[in-house]
Amino acid sequence: MAEPVKSYYSNGKLLLTGEYFVLKGAKAIALPVKFGQKLDVSKNLNKNQISWKAYQPDGLWFSTILGLPDFEILQTNDKAKSQQLVEIFRNIRMFKSASFFETPFNFETSLNFNPEWGLGSSSTLMSNLANWAGVDPYQLNKLSFKGSGFDIACASANGPIIFKKGVKPVEVDLDYPFQDQLYFVYSGQKKATKKEVQRFLSGKTVYETEIEQMNMLCDRFEKVYNLVEFQELIESHEQMVSKAVSLKPLKETHFVDFEGSIKSLGAWGGDFFLTASEWEGSRVRRYFREKGYKLIFSWNELILNRNK
Repeated sequence: MAEPVKSYYSNGKLLLTGEYFVLKGAKAIALPVKFGQKLDVSKNLNKNQISWKAYQPDGLWFSTILGLPDFEILQTNDKAKSQQLVEIFRNIRMFKSASFFETPFNFETSLNFNPEWGLGSSSTLMSNLANWAGVDPYQLNKLSFKGSGFDIACASANGPIIFKKGVKPVEVDLDYPFQDQLYFVYSGQKKATKKEVQRFLSGKTVYETEIEQMNMLCDRFEKVYNLVEFQELIESHEQMVSKAVSLKPLKETHFVDFEGSIKSLGAWGGDFFLTASEWEGSRVRRYFREKGYKLIFSWNELILNRNK
C-alpha cells in the first residue's frame, strides 16, 4: 500500500508600500498573489535519506538527496540551494525533538510561476515546510532569512493585508475604483532579497519620524479612492525610499516619458514594479513591450482576493 501524501500550499507575495522601512517596524500593505507553491510530502521507505525534487513550469529545476541524521549533501544539481535547504532543516530541528527526522521523507515542490519573478519562491517554501513540521513560520523565517515576515503573512492570507513586525496581520479592503488603470510589470531582474535585507539593516539609520511618515503613507494608500491622489502617493513614497536607499526612482532612470506614475515593489532594482496611468490598458502594455518588458499583469490578473 502506497504511503499517503500530505500536501500544503502557500501564496506568493508583493509589497505595495513600506519596502525597506517594514524591516525597521513601519506598517506596510502586502499583497498575496494568485501564484504560489505546493509541497507534497511522503515517507521514503527505501533509504535513510531525504529526497528533494523541485519543479517550476518549465520542469525540474532543483533536486538533491540529503543523508540523515545530519543532512549531508549526497547528491545535487545546485550546491548553493542544497546548502540553504540544509540550513532550513537544521533550523526546523531546533524547534522539534531529536527524533523528528529519524523518518526519511520524499519532498516534491511545484511552483506555478518562474522563480526569477521574485514572487516568493523562498517564502512559500518556508511557509509550507513550517506547516508540515508544525513550527512557527515567522520564527523559522527569522532564523533562515531574517526578513520582516510580510511574505510569510501573505502565504496564508485571503487578500491584501496591513503588516507590521510582531503584530498580527489585518486584512484590508483595497477595492480601488481605478484598479483597471494599475499594471504590474516584470523588470527582468531578480533581486537577492536576503542580501538586500542585510545591506539595509547594516547601513541606513531610520528615525522615528521617518517610521511615522511611512505609516501615514500606508494609511493613505489604504483609503485612497481616486487615481490622481494615488499617483501623488506613489511619488511621495518613491522619494522617501529613494532617499533611504540612495537610489533614484525607477521612473527617473528608465521611463521619463511615461505619462503616469511608477512604483518599485520590494527590493529596488528588480522583480515587479507598479504603474498607474490614465492611459488605456492596451497603450500601457504596448509602451512597456516596446521597451522590452514582456511580462505584464493587470491588478485583477495578479492580486489574490478570496474575500470578493
